[in-house]
Amino acid sequence: MYDRMLNFLLFKVIFIGAVMEPVWRHILRLSLWIGVLGFMRIFSLLSRDRLDNLTTVAFVSLRKYYKITVFLSTILFSNIIWYLGSLYLFPTSLAFLTLEFLPVVLDTIQVLIKYATHLMDQWRENGFESKRLINYYTELSADVLILACTLLQYLQLMWMHGISFGLVDVVLFLNVRSVLKNLYSKVIIYRERWRAMSYVRDRYVDASAEELSNHNDDCAICRERMKVAKKLACGHLFHLHCLHSWIQHHVSKPTCPTCRRSLSPPSPKESSNSK
Repeated sequence: MYDRMLNFLLFKVIFIGAVMEPVWRHILRLSLWIGVLGFMRIFSLLSRDRLDNLTTVAFVSLRKYYKITVFLSTILFSNIIWYLGSLYLFPTSLAFLTLEFLPVVLDTIQVLIKYATHLMDQWRENGFESKRLINYYTELSADVLILACTLLQYLQLMWMHGISFGLVDVVLFLNVRSVLKNLYSKVIIYRERWRAMSYVRDRYVDASAEELSNHNDDCAICRERMKVAKKLACGHLFHLHCLHSWIQHHVSKPTCPTCRRSLSPPSPKESSNSK
């Protein structure tokens, strides 16, 4: 959190110095707008950390979830109002301010969706099987869009500030490199995860009712009852969505959670050799 705030403040100082006229009234007005937006983003990120904490607690009162949901909805509504105000206050900087506004909205919506899926999982008798899958794609989509907005901000600032190979330019280049590296990493991890999950989904059959009965209908990952499950080559049974979650955290070398037998699809080179 500290590193994020330091980078946020440094970037805003560079932006204000690059695009604002040297008039204190204009500088203070934009600084206030960005400061309030950053303040709301901090609370959105803190709410996400709070959700991670609540998921580890056995019982949480509905009132606590209600308060956090209302709080996040207030942040989302306030962000929209704050952005509409910028249409009047900063008509010449709308492109940059839009890219500043979108990450806060995406972060808040992401947390709201995670709260919704968690509540559905708590309220339903058999849980919400799609929870992990929805949360994964929600987080992936939000992170990629936020990184894209950040990259566009850096490129726009480089264009507005100009390139003179000074300290500011070095900082901007390093930030652009970091964003591109993060985007590339997320794409590679998603590709490997999708490849492994496609292999598991197509390679292994669904377990029969008799096999589910013999295993007491319990998934070894979540310890919950199984109505439908995938049977791996080693004979162990798991929910498909549990395997999704397992592979997500072991994407480099996925194995069976019980016996550690490999779940990785054969590489293109290995496939051609086997043929």
